[in-house]
Amino acid sequence: MKRTQIFLAVMWSVFSGVAITSQNIKNTAYITPIRALFETPSLYDGKEVIIKGEVIGDIIRDGTDYWINIKDENGFIGVIINSSQKEKIRYTGRYKMKGDIVKVSGVYHLHCPLHLGERDIHAEKFEIIENGYEVQEVMRTDKLIGSVVLGMITIFILLYSHKKSIHRDIYGQQS
Repeated sequence: MKRTQIFLAVMWSVFSGVAITSQNIKNTAYITPIRALFETPSLYDGKEVIIKGEVIGDIIRDGTDYWINIKDENGFIGVIINSSQKEKIRYTGRYKMKGDIVKVSGVYHLHCPLHLGERDIHAEKFEIIENGYEVQEVMRTDKLIGSVVLGMITIFILLYSHKKSIHRDIYGQQS
C-alpha cells in the first residue's frame, strides 16, 4: 500500500510539473533572434516568428500600413504594422533617443510579394515591452580639457609655421 502511495505521489508530481512547464512555454514563446532570420531564412519563410527589439529610425507610411525597423543585439529588420499598432509607438531610436522596446509576432517573408521582394515581417501582434526615452548627453570634463589643449597646440603650430614662411619670403632662404 505504501509503495503504491509513493508511486502515485511521484507520478502526480511529474505530470503536474509537465503541465506547469508546458503552460510556461506557451506564455513565454520563443523569441527568434533577427540574425537567425538572415542566416537561415528558409527555416522561417512564411512562418510566424516572434522578435523583440528597439524601434529605430523613421516610421514610413505605405498605403494604409506603416513600415518600421526593429533592432535587436545582432541586426535589424523591417516590420509592417497597421495604424492602431503605430499609435502605440512613442519613441523611435535615433541620436539622443532610445526607442520603444517592442515584441512583435507576425509572418516572416524572405521575398515579400507585397513589398517588391523585400525581407520583412507582417505584424499580427504588437506590444510595447518598455517605453523609450530621451538620452541626456553627458559632457566629460577630461575630454573638454583635452580638446581645448589640443586646439591651443594646433593654433600655436599654425602661427609658428606661418611666421616662419613669411620670414623666408621677406629675407630669402634661411641658414
